[in-house]
Amino acid sequence: MQSPPGAYTVIDGRRCLYFVGTGYLGLQGHPEVIRAACEAVQKYGVHSATTRAGLGNSPPVLEAERRAAEFFGTQCAFCFASGYAGNGIMLAALNDAFDVLFVDELSHYSALEAAASTELPGHRFRHRDAGDLAEKLKRRLPPGGRPLVLSDGVFAARGSIAPLDEYVQVLQDYPEGVVLVDDAHAVGVLGTGGRGTWEYFGLAKEGLNAFGGRHFLTATMSKALGGYGGVIPASEAFLDRVKSASHWYDGASAPPAPVAAAAAKALELIQADPGLRERLGTNVQRLKTGLRQLGFAVDDTPVPIICLTIGDAVNMRRIQRELFEREIAVAYLAAYAGLGSEGALRLAVFATHTPEMIDALLDALQRIA
Repeated sequence: MQSPPGAYTVIDGRRCLYFVGTGYLGLQGHPEVIRAACEAVQKYGVHSATTRAGLGNSPPVLEAERRAAEFFGTQCAFCFASGYAGNGIMLAALNDAFDVLFVDELSHYSALEAAASTELPGHRFRHRDAGDLAEKLKRRLPPGGRPLVLSDGVFAARGSIAPLDEYVQVLQDYPEGVVLVDDAHAVGVLGTGGRGTWEYFGLAKEGLNAFGGRHFLTATMSKALGGYGGVIPASEAFLDRVKSASHWYDGASAPPAPVAAAAAKALELIQADPGLRERLGTNVQRLKTGLRQLGFAVDDTPVPIICLTIGDAVNMRRIQRELFEREIAVAYLAAYAGLGSEGALRLAVFATHTPEMIDALLDALQRIA
């Protein structure tokens, strides 16, 4: 990749229509986001070369946290250098609040690795299957035990949405049960304000503002939010717990000032321009409708990820190659969390795609798929 990711992206010297990756709102290449990062690197350098606790709280990091808290409607937010680490950070913070962990079997690698790292017993339940979760709880949870359910909000390769409303219903029989959502691909996309899967199901107000609640999330700035690094929105009391339970505050480098400044600016733009998400929703609907008209089985959710399995791996690699020859880039994932042995073609649509761009992809797929 030789340009910022966007509707058009330069790959190996070729300017291509780009339907790859996770820049759903098109903010990674937004001129104001780039300008904010440039100004920050000139003023603060590349990064603070110390931890948050060791005087590494640069103004851009604090501004990113303020903007994130404002966006999520929480007291505070905690930003750290890697969204991948969010599940591990949260499980460390919640370690003494649950006894047994239950994780969706097709969750992202970061969730599965975090689950494996905890010393408490853990079990996997069938993908998006609240009935199987209920059965596992009955069989695996000791009397009086406190379960924690861990799942992606939106699954990275398939684009499916976790049925959080059903999980919450299952946990009605377990008053101390907790649900933790890795909302990396939902934040900025789902919900009336783009606040993710909890908001999408009308559950955002429960549990995000105080420890002792039952609903938690971790997310990333690197996808729809246009920056980089992880973010946990919560109450001040809970984030004190988060910072003391892991070493991402006092033992890891602070997020670099340029990417924090970029994230803060991107969050400002998202809140100032609801039309970004509206355009994304319109584009998602156009692409999914067009794919259904071509005979593909595609859901009708607002998720900007489309997973297509077209024949075997050889055929999908051919389709990817022929699309690239037409200067259209899509991803073929040979192996990824949640995919079968043949892999899949993964299409991603952005707010910055035009109707003509989407139609060009549909026309090419009709000719070669």
